[in-house]
Amino acid sequence: MLLSFTIAVLCLGTISVQSNEFLPVRSTRANTCYGEHGCFTTGAPFGGTLQRPFALLPDRPDVIGTTYYVYTRETRKTRIEISRHTSLGPWNASKPTKFFIHGFLDSTNKPWWVDMKNAILEVEDVNVIMVDWSKANGFPYEKASANTQVVGAEVALFIKYFISEHGCKATDFHVIGHSLGGQTAGYVGANISGLGRITGLDPAGPYFENTDPKVRLDPTDALFVDVIHTDGSHNLLLGLGSLQRMGHVDFFPNGGYDQPKCPKTSGKLIHLILQLGTMNVEGFMETSLCSHLAAVYFFTDTIRNQCSYTGYSCSNFDDFNNGKCSLECNGNDRQCNRMGYWTSSTAGKGDLYLKTQDANAFPFCIYHYQITLESGSDYTQTRGKVSVTLVGTLEAVTVVFDNDQTTFKRGSVETRFIPLTVNIGDITEINIDFKKTGNLISSTWYSSTWAFTKAVVLNGDQQQSDQTTFKRGSVETRFIPLTVNIGDITEINIDFKKTGNLISSTWYSSTWAFTKAVVLNGDQQQSRKFCSGGTITSSGPAVRFASC
Repeated sequence: MLLSFTIAVLCLGTISVQSNEFLPVRSTRANTCYGEHGCFTTGAPFGGTLQRPFALLPDRPDVIGTTYYVYTRETRKTRIEISRHTSLGPWNASKPTKFFIHGFLDSTNKPWWVDMKNAILEVEDVNVIMVDWSKANGFPYEKASANTQVVGAEVALFIKYFISEHGCKATDFHVIGHSLGGQTAGYVGANISGLGRITGLDPAGPYFENTDPKVRLDPTDALFVDVIHTDGSHNLLLGLGSLQRMGHVDFFPNGGYDQPKCPKTSGKLIHLILQLGTMNVEGFMETSLCSHLAAVYFFTDTIRNQCSYTGYSCSNFDDFNNGKCSLECNGNDRQCNRMGYWTSSTAGKGDLYLKTQDANAFPFCIYHYQITLESGSDYTQTRGKVSVTLVGTLEAVTVVFDNDQTTFKRGSVETRFIPLTVNIGDITEINIDFKKTGNLISSTWYSSTWAFTKAVVLNGDQQQSDQTTFKRGSVETRFIPLTVNIGDITEINIDFKKTGNLISSTWYSSTWAFTKAVVLNGDQQQSRKFCSGGTITSSGPAVRFASC
């Protein structure tokens, strides 16, 4: 049933292009040229391949009818059409320019594009140009896919005009495209050497995934290409996006597919078939595009949200979600990067993973924590439910660390990824609760008490952790940047607050003695030693260290 439906749609598109007036004057069965826009073909790799069994030629530029609307901070509420042949309106050559390119069945007047435009103009003084090709992005899908080549060539001509006639540089331009617009952005970059940046928001998968790089978005299309995947699938019929890496850095929120509270792939396909049959475009947008549009919503939220949307390096999403990959960025930010508008071209590259909240309801951001518990040596093994309460300066939350899934053994170290939906601030205290597994055969094999000797909580977004265990004779060094000049140091005071309310808290002393402190001024290359024989009490005042 599904196969018959798919073939019927594709054949309908092929028949229509052979019998309507959109065929160009200069054409053969597989090739056509449109003047300054270039030549196009249905031959390989653009057609006749496993990924593209039915290929169509794109429409003429005048049939596609691409229009451009410019917005600036001063004219953000006014829709001003511009053209390289007539007027550029308020466009300003001294400011960077952002191009928005929508996708299949979409248009520039949709609220998600308006929200993105407003957000960018709030944080940066730039030109925003919306590219509207809504006259040529409908059914059949393979015709819309072909039309992206002409739209991409046309946007490239506009950018070349800015460069040649107004003194702009290719690096001044950032092209942001969603769905088929993401693939269109690739064609823009393929026509311009040294384009600054392309952001692909869930670039279309069908007819593009696993094709030759000439056909799809790839890292060579700009100096920096970042991609957000939200509706990919290992079955090409079930995802409107793609799971294939297409950029220098590719983000996979929630694995890059089936976003939270969106229809799953099977339900999405049923909606798609029903709505295609009735040509219910609005219904298609509301249901089948939930995961596909999530990339747009996430990107817009990253523009002004203080939450960092950090993505982390991992071999796959399941390992990331199960806490098998570290949230540490190794101090040089090489395994992490911020997803969205503020993505860095010099930070982590490759496939990066993160989680979000529901994809169809604001807010989206999640705070990424990693908790590691180290077991002591007093008991042999146990099993049960372990809950951890994180007490922060803003809020306290309780999470399940392990729900009778793990056998804790003497000296074992267990790590879990803990996503939080609220900002709890700086962690000041940790409470651990343990409930032994009940009514098991041979329950005597498991201890009713357990000692965790160390707990490490890493805030992955801020790269902060409360993790040091001070031991007899240990030496610890920290880098401390200061924003003011405090002059020569004459005295230091050290205050100590013991980690609170951990199981087997008797493992940690409530008092501690630091015998020596050395402070090095790296800028002046001067160091001074401070000594104290005093003991610091967790509940007591700070201890003074004098020069010695």
